[in-house]
Amino acid sequence: MKKLLTNCHILTGERELWNHSILIESGEIQDVFEGVPEGFDGEVVDMKGKYVMPGFIDLQVNGGGTEFFTKNISVEAVEAIYRAHLDFGTTRYLPTLISTSHENIMKACEVIKECKSQGKYGVLGMHLEGPFFNLEKKGAHYPKFIRKPEQEEIAKIIEAGKDGVIEILTLAPEQCPEELLKQLITAGIKVSCGHSNANYQQAKRAFELGVNKVTHLFNAMSQFNSRNPGIVGAFFDNKDVYGGIIVDGVHADIASVRVAQRLKQGKLFLVSDASFVGNPLEEFEFDGFQLKNIDGNFYTEAGNLAGSSISMLDAVQNCVLKVGISLEETVRMSSTYPAEYLGVGDKFGKVKKGYVADLVVLERDLSLSQVFVEGEIEVEKLVEGEAGVLV
Repeated sequence: MKKLLTNCHILTGERELWNHSILIESGEIQDVFEGVPEGFDGEVVDMKGKYVMPGFIDLQVNGGGTEFFTKNISVEAVEAIYRAHLDFGTTRYLPTLISTSHENIMKACEVIKECKSQGKYGVLGMHLEGPFFNLEKKGAHYPKFIRKPEQEEIAKIIEAGKDGVIEILTLAPEQCPEELLKQLITAGIKVSCGHSNANYQQAKRAFELGVNKVTHLFNAMSQFNSRNPGIVGAFFDNKDVYGGIIVDGVHADIASVRVAQRLKQGKLFLVSDASFVGNPLEEFEFDGFQLKNIDGNFYTEAGNLAGSSISMLDAVQNCVLKVGISLEETVRMSSTYPAEYLGVGDKFGKVKKGYVADLVVLERDLSLSQVFVEGEIEVEKLVEGEAGVLV
């Protein structure tokens, strides 16, 4: 059945449109145009001038609800995480497996392959964060699993992760022989620099070889200073390298986010790096180490940050209300740029003819109103003070 969303204030990912309509059929956007056509034969939904934007795309999600992917590597966990983040506008995501055993990596690949083959739970692939890190920058990753890459394991990861099962592999390039880096990149796995103590020259060389992203900018990486610009400096110095950033005010100061966005507009995108969303756990334990919730953020016993507790909606609101980035650019950071980075920018990340009808609807105060997945309403919030009335 055809569906027409009218009276939309659209942030398309390319431009801003007022009083426009969106025609949806079979889960796809058929057209975007001004005004309302006469004699439309289908469902008409008046959006009442609310913001309509592409669904959020989160390329780093550790967990959600009561599930943490690395602890429970299963289709059921993937679904639970998806449902938790969908409540905050994330319609597509990469379940993220942190440093673990080789057996768990193989198991996770099978789970993600099943989800992708069924087209379920918003899964675009997997982000393998680790285990090939520099111990000096391990962050919250368990040291017993951190190791240097070997030819045999890399070959098995490439085989299991082919066809977009592993979309991103975060590693420390100074720990990885160039030949293995080249093998990963040639195989189509996007390699991201993270949990690394590489100096500027090492990071620059990794980017020359095809490493095309940094993971959670500023965190678990060598910093910028006058005599060694580090990974941060190499990232700012390369116009083609993308970066994910956690905008919770803890992982990166608001001023740091503002500076990074000015320097890397078009390549900087939002990630939640969420360990839990929609579930205020006080403590969490697995694989022999504990995470504690302190003032809304998760830390290891050593005091290292362990992912975040924000949603992509939180990150969007923080970008606009605290950092001072325009809503139009923030939409690109939450949807358009991550889709482009993954190579799916022709289907996701824009409100445009021919794109999948994944949409987020926000009130004027940037609170969530509705979430559409393939043209169907999956999340709908009640209007405060109007019990039983859906917006």
